[in-house]
Amino acid sequence: RRQAFSCLSPRPCCGLLPPSCGLLPPLSALLSPLSALRQSAIPRLLLLALVPAMALASKQEALVASYKAAVAAHQASELDTALEHYRACVAIKSIPAVHNNMAAILLSQGDKAAAEENWRLAVEGKPDYAEAHFNLAVVLSESGDDAKLAEARRHCELAMEHKEGYVQAHHLMGNIRMSQGAQEEATGWYAKAEALGGSAAAPAPASFRWEGVEVGHVRTLRLPDGTSWSMQTLSLRPLSFLVRDFLSEDECERLIGLARPRLQQSLTMGNASASERTSESVFLPAAEDGLLRELQERLSALTRLPLQQVAGGEDIQLVHYSQGAAFGMHHDSSAFLPRLLTAFYYLNEVEGGGETAFPAADGAMSPDEALALAEPAAAGGGLVVKPARGAALLWYNHGEDGSRDACAVHAGCRVTAGEKWGANHWVRVRGATPGEEPSS
Repeated sequence: RRQAFSCLSPRPCCGLLPPSCGLLPPLSALLSPLSALRQSAIPRLLLLALVPAMALASKQEALVASYKAAVAAHQASELDTALEHYRACVAIKSIPAVHNNMAAILLSQGDKAAAEENWRLAVEGKPDYAEAHFNLAVVLSESGDDAKLAEARRHCELAMEHKEGYVQAHHLMGNIRMSQGAQEEATGWYAKAEALGGSAAAPAPASFRWEGVEVGHVRTLRLPDGTSWSMQTLSLRPLSFLVRDFLSEDECERLIGLARPRLQQSLTMGNASASERTSESVFLPAAEDGLLRELQERLSALTRLPLQQVAGGEDIQLVHYSQGAAFGMHHDSSAFLPRLLTAFYYLNEVEGGGETAFPAADGAMSPDEALALAEPAAAGGGLVVKPARGAALLWYNHGEDGSRDACAVHAGCRVTAGEKWGANHWVRVRGATPGEEPSS
């Protein structure tokens, strides 16, 4: 769902102007030392007249210095330092791109109200700032409030108006219209996003990938702290694994407690109807709780991918299925939201149903046949994984050659008794992660 800040992603597009952007006029003529002026023949009255200009020059020098320091800190992921320098910038002059970057950091730290305020300042200062309109629309659309949904729609329209072919904004508009009950129109927006982004995701750059060996193969992974995991191969296409006891019972309960009061109706990648998306969900920024940051490190160790790649993508999405709820057939990766792999954490024991089904796994049926299934668990064949508290189901959405694996289409099957809690943890394709890092 978190198109967020595409860049749905996963974090907002910064669109930051470089230090040499020409915002500031040349200052060399204003920077002569006072001592030199005193020694010259310039009349005292003229000297006094130059003092305000020199004060302005000093402010502009401070602005440039703060801006450069902010960019350097931001690129080094020193977010508190970057935020401090960005604030020093806007204290001197309100710059839309700086407000946009500040908003991205504030959102990552869980301060949505301050992030929204800064994106409003960004679009107020630069009405044609497409990325800031888009980021503001994302935040507003997640509130669930009818008035804010309407406002999100307006900002999304402005984002598309000022940036031709804005794929992420088209997808966001689909989510907004779906939330407003306009399912048919939403489907049209999803189709436009797919058409603009291309029919298939671009090949993923090479990165570490576990060997499946064969279905049923078990390997033991030993961690630096002395603990170990057993990872079992469930299928070869898509390449999928099950890791039991990835989370403790206490950790599962903690995640559920963080999510329970903030759930909203889930949205899809665009190819499931409203009747197929009856789960609830919420995204939890890693800054909100130490466990969320620890899970980033844990998934990095499990996948042997750089922590920056894991942490720089989307927030963990907690999902809840009440009895009768399901999440229809879909693929997690697309041209405009390229997800290398998915880790799904099962957070409770489910009384009945709630399996994760891959009907096309290992050639059991074609992906198109799988996508047409209304009740994939009842179809038989393929891979069907039953929930087990604390287990992590890991699968690659892209094949070994980097292309999107069509066999990775899957569904969250209907809960027939009790309820189901889980968490999606997506890792973006390397180089496609729209993190907060600004361009310099």
